Amino acid sequence: MSRAGSVAAIAALAAALSACSTVGNMMPWGGNNDESTSDIPRDQRISILAFEQQLTPDPALASRTITPPPTTTVTEWPQAGGTPDNSPPHSAGAAVLERAWRADIGAGSNDRVQIAAPPVIAGGRLFFLDADHRVQAVDASDGDRLWSRALRPVASRDSRARGGGVAVSGGRVFVATGFGYIAALDAANGDEIWRTQVSAPFYSAPSVVGGRVFAITNDSELVAFDAGSGDVQWTHPAIAESARILSAPSVAVDGDTVVAPFASGEIVALQGGNGRQLWSESLSRSGALTSLSAINDIAGRPVVDNGVVFAASHSGILAAIDLRTGQRIWARAFASTQTPWIAGDVLYAVSIDGELVAVDRATGSVYWVRQLRRYRDEDDREGRLSWTGPVMVGGRLVLANSIGEVVGVSPQNGEVVARADVDQPVFIPPIVANGEIYLVTDQARLVVLR
Repeated sequence: MSRAGSVAAIAALAAALSACSTVGNMMPWGGNNDESTSDIPRDQRISILAFEQQLTPDPALASRTITPPPTTTVTEWPQAGGTPDNSPPHSAGAAVLERAWRADIGAGSNDRVQIAAPPVIAGGRLFFLDADHRVQAVDASDGDRLWSRALRPVASRDSRARGGGVAVSGGRVFVATGFGYIAALDAANGDEIWRTQVSAPFYSAPSVVGGRVFAITNDSELVAFDAGSGDVQWTHPAIAESARILSAPSVAVDGDTVVAPFASGEIVALQGGNGRQLWSESLSRSGALTSLSAINDIAGRPVVDNGVVFAASHSGILAAIDLRTGQRIWARAFASTQTPWIAGDVLYAVSIDGELVAVDRATGSVYWVRQLRRYRDEDDREGRLSWTGPVMVGGRLVLANSIGEVVGVSPQNGEVVARADVDQPVFIPPIVANGEIYLVTDQARLVVLR
């Protein structure tokens, strides 16, 4: 069964799971002989917690007008989160969601392996790690293939792996792999410069800043590498979890502070130079009703903006944390597997139930709540959908879902003002460069919208 065709079946399974006390049907971390770690397929990002989180607009904000910050010309998206702090600017562009072009960029997901990390763009080239663990480099203006590099170990008995992703810096493509090593490739031709093996596969996309590469393994160990040589500079072990959401999160870096998300619901700040822990906070919720809702994974990326960390967990906490002290500024009951988007004084986030919210970044108070489409068949409430995003471009929030719908939403009130269809499921957040919106479908088709 294809991933697109399995949405309805998995939704039915998830409904059964919500009535029992075991998670069940978790996907093992494929091809790495690690029986202790499991993924929840992204189609299972369902509303176990919907009735626990009743978000309502704050009447005190009704008189305020949301004004998005001015647009910036964004020419590159070199990290999975756009920038080292995972807080890219409001990009210039039209965002009318007209299709510009499309191209196939490698192997897509199947029953055994899935793509999880977004592409990155630098120097006019787009780089992507496909489901076969092959790095694809294409022209970012038309999708023409430039080079392709297979990263499956020749001598390994493992033929498949999940996890990992890519980042670009200084003319090199850094690739964290589900085979338990990280590599640096020449961005011009794909030639391998160095490779470093660690003790466990990577599930996160790498982040590169200040001459260091940061990535998290599937046993929840953050590893810092020297970007020039690949040498391990330090490691930080966190609480290991036996289950997580299938995604490829990455750390946020602000100055010399690294903020790392973990499957346990921990968010940890460390010194980039030596790995010394500065503080740790938990975004897990006690008293979860089912085993599935008890998964605490921070599957989206933490965002650092003006000295504040914003992050959300699957088990149901959206929080703002002081970067310097680690103290919570505010927290809301809100379950999400996506990265929040900060635009001026407003935070935007989408829940596992498809609720898009606009929140005052200073207080956590709610401006508005918009329920996006929840089901493939809304009348019969069948085929639950999952949403990914948002990004802000051209004065609109852009999100995509698991049946291939793309929407442009007004940041002022949540009204859907533009729509498109890319014909295939989308589970990876969109990225933006030069006013164009890049989406990768689950079949590894690159669709570019304007």
